[in-house]
Amino acid sequence: MASDHVVYRERTPWATWVTVVVWGAFVAGAYPILAGLNMDLPFERRFVMAACLIMVAAVVQLFFGGTTVLVETGAVRVHLGLVPLVSKRIAYERIRGLESVRYHPIKEFGGWGIRFARNKQAWTARGDEAVVLQLADGRELYIGSDHPQRLEDRIRMVAGDHLASSVPRA
Repeated sequence: MASDHVVYRERTPWATWVTVVVWGAFVAGAYPILAGLNMDLPFERRFVMAACLIMVAAVVQLFFGGTTVLVETGAVRVHLGLVPLVSKRIAYERIRGLESVRYHPIKEFGGWGIRFARNKQAWTARGDEAVVLQLADGRELYIGSDHPQRLEDRIRMVAGDHLASSVPRA
């Protein structure tokens, strides 16, 4: 499938405390290796092992750290991290309505990330604001955003006539 033209891009990184915990865990794992708690290994080998742990932390951040939303000419695409390894594409024809909301991520979904609850799915990184897409099949998709009204406006602008049958904004 040919890629649609990206009209708007929004990045929502992990909350600072999540980034600190993730990096802290990897650094805490690398420190004993570098400090030589196992003196049987030469320093060069310990250094490579510690560097590999830090590289894994960088890869985790790159592929899973936060969410990226792309408003494209034919669809809305959301993916984890900066690299679209895990992504979801929603064609405008499948959207029957959308609105900016404030919600309770822990109460409604059990937290942040890719979450499911009954007929709802959430792609969130932090906060309690999202754009909810009401889909033709009756499900709802919550897309977490630091700027939900702007994201909603961009989707409405690009989707145009495809949202003509949707519920008007309140």
